[in-house]
Amino acid sequence: MSMFTQNMLNRRHVLGGIGAGAGLLALRGQAAKADEAAGFTHGVASGDPLADRVILWTRFVPSGGTATNATVAWEVASDNAFNTIISHGTAKTGPKQDFTVKVDAKGLSPASRYFYRFSAEGQQSPVGQTKTLPSTGAKHASMAVISCANYPQGFFNVYRELASRNVDMILHLGDYIYEYADGVYSNDAAVANGRAIKPKNELVVIEDYRTRYALYRGDPDLQAAHAAHPFICVWDDHEICNNTWKAGAENHNEDEGDFEARKEAAIRAYHEWMPIRDNKAGKDKIFRTFDIGGLASLIMLDTRLYGRDKQLEYEHDLPMRSIPFDFSDQQNPKAILDAASLKKVPKAAVKHIPVPFDMRGEKPVPMTDFAAIKALDPKNLQKGFSYLPDTDKFQHDILGAESRTILGTEQENWLAGEFATSKANNVPWQIVGQQLLIGRVGIPMLKDEDIDFESSKFVSKARFDAIRMMGRLGMPLNLDFWDGYPACRERIYAKVKEKANNAIFLSGDTHNAWCFDLTDENGDNVAVEFATPSVSSPGMEAYIPADPARVHEEVMKACPELTYFNSKDRGWMELDITPDRVATTWHYVSTVLSHDYSTSIGPTVVTKAGDHTVSIAG
Repeated sequence: MSMFTQNMLNRRHVLGGIGAGAGLLALRGQAAKADEAAGFTHGVASGDPLADRVILWTRFVPSGGTATNATVAWEVASDNAFNTIISHGTAKTGPKQDFTVKVDAKGLSPASRYFYRFSAEGQQSPVGQTKTLPSTGAKHASMAVISCANYPQGFFNVYRELASRNVDMILHLGDYIYEYADGVYSNDAAVANGRAIKPKNELVVIEDYRTRYALYRGDPDLQAAHAAHPFICVWDDHEICNNTWKAGAENHNEDEGDFEARKEAAIRAYHEWMPIRDNKAGKDKIFRTFDIGGLASLIMLDTRLYGRDKQLEYEHDLPMRSIPFDFSDQQNPKAILDAASLKKVPKAAVKHIPVPFDMRGEKPVPMTDFAAIKALDPKNLQKGFSYLPDTDKFQHDILGAESRTILGTEQENWLAGEFATSKANNVPWQIVGQQLLIGRVGIPMLKDEDIDFESSKFVSKARFDAIRMMGRLGMPLNLDFWDGYPACRERIYAKVKEKANNAIFLSGDTHNAWCFDLTDENGDNVAVEFATPSVSSPGMEAYIPADPARVHEEVMKACPELTYFNSKDRGWMELDITPDRVATTWHYVSTVLSHDYSTSIGPTVVTKAGDHTVSIAG
């Protein structure tokens, strides 16, 4: 989820309707679909292209109703009149898979554009276009990159634009749907303009997720984008629930039942509704690699679900500074204020106690009267006194723990192997499609007068005071990013330097556009990162209501690796890939609150093979 929305949505206010139990929720979902129209209800889609095959998708509800199975025919042709059929077959569907149809159309030729369609019960689906990957010797490829499409935040104008773009494929880096209940994380103007969600409750069981996918996939602009290009997709957190990790999520509590059951339902619905090739090793494994004709290895990661350790939070995990006390006399503990005195006290008698500091002088002075410390109300300290975070301990022992991973050991090792294989095959580019910013993101030190706190739904002055304090201490903005897993990031950077030729990280999640020159802990340039803005989810402009120029100025100051940043616009980015360089261009739509919009083009940045840095194209 976007950096400033983390922990700001009070989801406990919207769970009143959840307590009826999973059985009732499932029945409600079934009833909602019982009277839907028969036929091809949600258009067509294709995805996961290879050199000789591609996944084709549609959904067909038979005339016999929602308890009936159906047989659906499919065909692939080299022409839109379907005079030359290249591949064809049939597939069965029914209520078990929510009437979705997914086939792996084989026997295709490399680097070729095809037309496809489905038919059943005398009805015919819309016609879709797709394209296979090149097999060898590719000299050029192009892709559009998108993420974060929130239905009640606005129209999918970005998808509408993508339908007519001349690209080989579309990468969707996650948050294809959002799981929230009605009225949570939505835009009132968009909802009033027809963007209300179904179901109204938060997504918990399989029918909830299916109904939400059906809503999104009913959008004509999304259907147009799917019908025009093959998609390569990974999930982020909202396909399950906010701030997911391998064993839980911020947006899940005991009231909603077993998290593993919820995760299984979400994964099942994702595979039903998305044109993704199922992994025989398990549907929870979506990290996979696509060979783009020897020009690029497109390596898709899962930084959310498969192996990720739980996110840290400043509010809960940041320790306060403490001082040692000598408890040799249990009735009268004494503060130990120097290292020499500490050595004289038996270790068993030493306890480290968090204490407030007197901040009224030039330097903070700790309180040392143990009885007075015990009597304190931490929420009502005397003016001029404050507890101080122990950022050194946090950065070295907690945040910086070597064991922390955003990928899991299995996926870390797999990624290193993919880098090595790609390099051994002399592939120029290793393009990593994943969810979260890997570049270092500091805290923008905006002033109170810069921010209109009265108009913000997400950031109060008190909260921003706390954020600024962390900024003054040199802490990262969001521990949900790779910044929350620095040891894992350094391991991956080491593998990039050792085993890759030219690595590019593609990221979504933040709803804004970013470009980084990525450096390791030694300051060496190891890779570059391009991050896409969102399709419709609000960006930093919604969470920090301030002049975008001031936001840009302070964010650039806070992020030394950052070379480009846009804090306010929705859109997408496109990569143009050749053996010696990759050029990335950002595109923006003027609004998502109306179908009356314009488009604009941002800068083009270029990274050349061997440079591991970017430059703005002239």
